[in-house]
Amino acid sequence: MRFVPEGTFWMGDNKNLSDEQPLHLVSVSPFYMDVYEVHIWHWDKVSNWATENGYEFSIASKDLRKEGPFWYKDNSLLVFPMNMISWYDAIKWCNARSELEGRTPVYYLDSNFSAVYRNGDVDLNASNVKWNATGYRLPTEVEWEYAARDGLYSKLYPWGNFLNGSLSNYYNNGDPFDNSASPVGYFNGYQRIIEAANSFQGEDYKATDQKSSFGIHDLGGNVSEWCWDWYYDEWYSQSAASSVDNRGPSTDFLSPINSGRGVKMTRVVRGGNFRSKPDAEYGNEVRTAYRNFFTPESTQRRVGLRCVRGDNDNDPLWHTAAKISFPNWYYLKWLGYYWHSRFVWVFHTEFGWVYPTGHGSYDNWIFFPKHGWMWTNSYVYPNFYSDKDSAWYQYDTENYEYGWFIKSASGEKKRIGRVYPN
Repeated sequence: MRFVPEGTFWMGDNKNLSDEQPLHLVSVSPFYMDVYEVHIWHWDKVSNWATENGYEFSIASKDLRKEGPFWYKDNSLLVFPMNMISWYDAIKWCNARSELEGRTPVYYLDSNFSAVYRNGDVDLNASNVKWNATGYRLPTEVEWEYAARDGLYSKLYPWGNFLNGSLSNYYNNGDPFDNSASPVGYFNGYQRIIEAANSFQGEDYKATDQKSSFGIHDLGGNVSEWCWDWYYDEWYSQSAASSVDNRGPSTDFLSPINSGRGVKMTRVVRGGNFRSKPDAEYGNEVRTAYRNFFTPESTQRRVGLRCVRGDNDNDPLWHTAAKISFPNWYYLKWLGYYWHSRFVWVFHTEFGWVYPTGHGSYDNWIFFPKHGWMWTNSYVYPNFYSDKDSAWYQYDTENYEYGWFIKSASGEKKRIGRVYPN
């Protein structure tokens, strides 16, 4: 992820479509945003764990998604952006990613934040969102546009004010993927473009890395991305649209409006995609200010997601551990059983005495008296990173009673010592 600092910017566009008007000032708190759109490999890594831990996702996300073309041998076919996911599945996946990494989930079924959202298609409201949690979530529409503009109003696109096929994956731009998604981050200075209907001489330009000044790729093209907000075409004219960190209209605000129109409420989708047309008659769908929307159950091959999280790492260490019947004994699902003293020292049933520090279950530095400081988390365990020699080691679970670590060296496993004496 990349850090996006706080700021104030002009949102919208007074010169184009009516739902982008009026131009209005909005202030945004700092946050982190994924460098890349969530790709299929990452989706599977999280969703496979999630389905084994009480989550449910729609069939479309598994059976109907579009993967990379058979001829693409430069990298995995699964580094293409995830697609065919509903807004509901995107929200649940954010929660699963949080839980897998040991962060506090963001989305809940109640306003008391006691029931994590893992199943079903539920139209959550802002009161169901723990906005200050450390977990992952979808960006608000304000956050998305602020990141895409780098905070600057004067830019039509994330990269500037002109368009050609070497800058983004949009309709008939000339990339080799035949009006389909390109690998995430493909426009990194090595992109290949040929002459096409909308390449606009991009084939003649020297390819450059198209990450934003915040270091983020594909904010203008490839697949569009789900946002948190409900869509309302006149939202920008409401005073609340200029409030700090606003999260779009509420259901209480929208329900009477939409029922009067006889239409179903929709969620915002932002960013151009491989089907976006740069033609003025379509409103130039590649522009940063362009707003799109779908019903939350919609699944499209041109819509994916990108996660953000707040500038907050304040979860207590191992906060998801469950107390067991013996005083001061706990069980952490990925780490095992341990006894916690009144001080920081911990007696772990396999590690012996260790000294842990860090945040939640995603930032664990553990001091082993025989090894020094080593880092792990729920995502990488039983692998540990050694501060002493800047190398990765694997805890030898087959010989756990001795606490051996294993280091891979030239393809051979090498034991390097015990965590504590027998």
